[in-house]
Amino acid sequence: LGEVELAPETAREYHRCLIRQVVRMLSLGLIHGDLSEFNVLVALDGPVIIDLPQAVNAASNNGARAMLERDVNNLRATLGRFAPELLDTEFAAEMWALFEHGDLLPDSELTGIVTRDETVTDLDNVLTAIDDAREEEIQRQLRLAAGG
Repeated sequence: LGEVELAPETAREYHRCLIRQVVRMLSLGLIHGDLSEFNVLVALDGPVIIDLPQAVNAASNNGARAMLERDVNNLRATLGRFAPELLDTEFAAEMWALFEHGDLLPDSELTGIVTRDETVTDLDNVLTAIDDAREEEIQRQLRLAAGG
């Protein structure tokens, strides 16, 4: 993919196709982990992702979200050279949110638009909840030590 010049419409179509492939993989719990323009071949019928042996299990890898973001953002940057509107998309974040909630399906239609939660966290409430949980655990341990 890194060795071709694309018309904007072709770049958008390739992006749609590759995002669909990434969604299908993630819906099965897999992330390529090293997806870039060098791991996409351009066939007569469109782009094909290759070099899958290093694919990782999304549920059991602590770096899975970062890998997905890197993979998808690499595609965005490569194809965004030909269709600059792709540079403003957030498909990785949208995919991951659906995956985390168990709502990502092989045919999930994505928009590339993500609304970020800008709610300010009340740290005092968080610290109070932590202190309450700590106190409950101390009380539980004392009850266990006392035999009941």
